[in-house]
Amino acid sequence: MIGEKKGSGLFSAKGPRPTYGRCPASQKRVLTPFFALLVLAGCGGHESTVSGTVTLDGKPLGRGTVTFHPQANGTPGYGAIGPEGQYTVQTNNREGLTPGNYAITVVALEPSTAPSSPMGMPSPGKPLAPRRYATVDSSDLRHAVEPGPNRIDLQLTSD
Repeated sequence: MIGEKKGSGLFSAKGPRPTYGRCPASQKRVLTPFFALLVLAGCGGHESTVSGTVTLDGKPLGRGTVTFHPQANGTPGYGAIGPEGQYTVQTNNREGLTPGNYAITVVALEPSTAPSSPMGMPSPGKPLAPRRYATVDSSDLRHAVEPGPNRIDLQLTSD
């Protein structure tokens, strides 16, 4: 630069050296707790696991979805119902659920039928479980999830 002595620039032998990604100590004191919170919030499992069996009139319901809706703020958990009625709840693709009180819904449909519209969209299958279990407002299924493993069997009835 004009008027500057030779060797006084940023990359000169006598000038300050670049840090190349190194963080001053004052920034480390601020950033370390921040990154620790990010790691804790985004890693690990949930405090509770939930699994069980869904039956309709005493017989296993062999397909469908169980959803646990938190009664306070939070993220719902869900689980696919297997051929013998068994399910395991996961939240955000991780097994488990946060402890608390939940309203539970169950949606189970027969397999889709052949396309019924010119657009080729299959018709949804007939409900296997009573519709009252399909929404939070109409389902009477409620349960408290405690820390640790929870076995919650859901016994649905047709009437």
